[in-house]
Amino acid sequence: METSAVNPFGTSGSTAKQEAAVTGLTDNFDNFLTILTTQLQNQDPLSPMDTHEFTNQLVAFAGVEQSVRQSGQLDQLISLNRGNEAMGAVSYIGQTVTADYNEFNFNGTDPVELSYTLPKDAKSAAMQVYTSEGDLVTVIPADKTAGNHKVTWDGKTLLGEDMPEGVYSFQLGAIDENEEAVEASYQTTGKITGVEYTPNETILKAGDVPIPLSRVLSVEETAGT
Repeated sequence: METSAVNPFGTSGSTAKQEAAVTGLTDNFDNFLTILTTQLQNQDPLSPMDTHEFTNQLVAFAGVEQSVRQSGQLDQLISLNRGNEAMGAVSYIGQTVTADYNEFNFNGTDPVELSYTLPKDAKSAAMQVYTSEGDLVTVIPADKTAGNHKVTWDGKTLLGEDMPEGVYSFQLGAIDENEEAVEASYQTTGKITGVEYTPNETILKAGDVPIPLSRVLSVEETAGT
């Protein structure tokens, strides 16, 4: 299993920030009470100070402190949720997932089915395959009717040359009767071989293809396992 140096369960950073904020508020509040006490002790008995203003400031201080503490608790809940997500991601290893994604592994030999969905009919449509560096490999005629479709790539370039194994991506170019682009959605399928934890998201690894856990559409038992 692949993991990064990031600890998905860690909360020390958020906790330290919260404690520092609360400490700062406490110091300011102590100073405020000292000033308030001094002012009350030295106020003119014939012209007493307005107590409403002091009350408002006390309420404001209390409200800010409560907000800081609630923010810290929310950070802890988010961290706990990330931890549960990270542990659950391990169960994907060995499973075959279908994801809302447009990258795939090519083993250098077997043709690959590229899946896409058109939200409406298009006047023309063609599937484009790219290398991991973004270089165009080939263009394949594609079904232009609304719905789910698949295009088979034989692993060759436009000139008929064989491409090596590696990670590739695909994108559908489609326009409607008004010459406006029709945005397709994509589906890629792969066997999960590892998990990678990043500061913001849990990533499933299908070979060399990184699939964000949030993009997974379905999970199935891998054939033959």
